Amino acid sequence: MGRPEKPIPDPTSPLGRLAVALRNGRRRASFSYAELSERTRFISPGTLQRAASGVVLPKREVVQAFARVCGMDVDEITRLWHAAYRGSPGGRGTSRPRDPEPHPDRIKDLHGFCPALEELRQANGAPSFRMMERRARATDRELSRSTAFRISTGQQPPASAECLEAFLVACEVPARDRTVWLDAWRQAQWRAARQNATRREEMRKLESVVAENVRGQVSHEAAVRMLRKAGFDALERFRRFDAPWPVECLECAATFRIRLSDVVLVRATCPDCPKLTEHVREAWAELLTNRSGLLSRQHVRALRAATVLQARLHRDHLDVPVFVADRTTLTTLQSGVWHPALEEALRRHVQRPFYLDVLLVHDYDTMSSRQNGHRHRRLAKAAGLMDDPMGPSSPKREPDRANRVTETEAVSEQVAATAQMNTVRPALDIKTSWKPTSNSGA
Repeated sequence: MGRPEKPIPDPTSPLGRLAVALRNGRRRASFSYAELSERTRFISPGTLQRAASGVVLPKREVVQAFARVCGMDVDEITRLWHAAYRGSPGGRGTSRPRDPEPHPDRIKDLHGFCPALEELRQANGAPSFRMMERRARATDRELSRSTAFRISTGQQPPASAECLEAFLVACEVPARDRTVWLDAWRQAQWRAARQNATRREEMRKLESVVAENVRGQVSHEAAVRMLRKAGFDALERFRRFDAPWPVECLECAATFRIRLSDVVLVRATCPDCPKLTEHVREAWAELLTNRSGLLSRQHVRALRAATVLQARLHRDHLDVPVFVADRTTLTTLQSGVWHPALEEALRRHVQRPFYLDVLLVHDYDTMSSRQNGHRHRRLAKAAGLMDDPMGPSSPKREPDRANRVTETEAVSEQVAATAQMNTVRPALDIKTSWKPTSNSGA
């Protein structure tokens, strides 16, 4: 004889009554759990023993197979299982009353079907998505397990009435109860069609306002100008005002799809730009640990005394500006021997090809106090954004590639960053000239 079973924690609860019925049926059939497992063919003895423990709620398929092998009333066991399920939310947990099924007549839109159908699946035994695929296929209906997963997780509402009916069949919803679900789905489809028609009319009116011709349609040239003004570059020819358009961010070179209508309404943003500086700061923190051992102690001390500012990935050139507070740190970091270690750390965090440009921010100690008061204006002048505010204007010369990246692109964005740093660290003297240490390529 095997070991005696542990007593049921609460035989009078719905879960306890289910466990008592399963144990009584097994005793009448005189089966051990090993023999039950052999007869069910796919359920382990441990799973069957837990089903009759009264501690956890088993799956409905398990208790039905248990009852079928022991010659019990399967419908009665299923009724006991539903009662136990209603007493434990989500199939697990403490007792709390809940409705066995949602109310489809309360669903207002297509996306509301996803949580309602998931609640329906849970209320009907939470069958696996593979089991749902087999059930639908047994009735000559198409429902892949990936489609059932996307519907249950809220990624995709049922695309058609046939798909919804296959999901209901997979959840073993009786035919008389499917009609209310199908009617609710058709009502949601009708409301969605009306909303889409209203939105298309609004987009047509908006396009006629921004268009530059009498036809009221935005041309490709005008669309590209609006796109570039918003900071993006087109990767394909413009098709339609409200159609997804593949673009590239001019700041970080990320590619994604936006609508020109969102650009006009100032709702189009790059999803990768806020992440770039975060990744660069993570690489900088890794650099300070000197895991590779490529840096000397002097360089580690100098790097810890410096501060990395907001990075920028322009096309394939990654600009990493570094604020240097004193001339000793500047002299140490100007050597550039630490650039390969930084580039190695960056390539582990920035998942995009790039050429690294390290930019040092520092100043001249001989600058007069009156001129130091205009440091932000002189930064803008160095970037070529304005003439000298303290002297006669001089003709601009064409900078080379390194100076162009250093002076005309990166400086203008660091004006606000250096001003903010000056308020946070008033002991540091904000430097006012940019000098690239090197332009190391990948």
